[in-house]
Amino acid sequence: MALLEGRAIDGFTDFATHGAVYVNRARLGASPRGLPGPVRFAEALLHEGTHTRCNAAQLSSPFLTSAADGVDPVRTPLRADPRPLAGLFQQAVVLTRCTELYRRLLDAEHTTATPAEHTTATSAEHTTVTPALAARRDRLSSDARQAIGTLRQHGGSLTAHGLAVLGECDALLRPTAV
Repeated sequence: MALLEGRAIDGFTDFATHGAVYVNRARLGASPRGLPGPVRFAEALLHEGTHTRCNAAQLSSPFLTSAADGVDPVRTPLRADPRPLAGLFQQAVVLTRCTELYRRLLDAEHTTATPAEHTTATSAEHTTVTPALAARRDRLSSDARQAIGTLRQHGGSLTAHGLAVLGECDALLRPTAV
């Protein structure tokens, strides 16, 4: 884990330093939209850790066929510039897992937030944090669905394993009955 400073990058992993996660120190603080620093940092760790996990997993069981190398770069939710299908695939997994993080945080908020258990300050904090968590979950979910939709258009470039992982992502994004 390495903390970085500067405005150009939020975080990254690099296959040359496989297992290392680089995160901008700014992710330790609250966001202007009301996400607490620890939540932002957890998302950054999950995001970058997912890239590491995907890189390792694809070595033994590739997600994409060799034909994917011939596909023109595609628009993706997280980058302004078109990316190869491999990058989009990792984005789909990252976005899905981050959506799941926020779903679980919101579930925990709802199961532990009762007026009798919280002080006024905690209740006020809960009131301002929950909408920020929900907004972030919704944005990540929308981006994940976009990534999955684009990958489905290129389904012939995915291996059986890649299609199975994509199916798992799709299933995690389905709303559950409350």
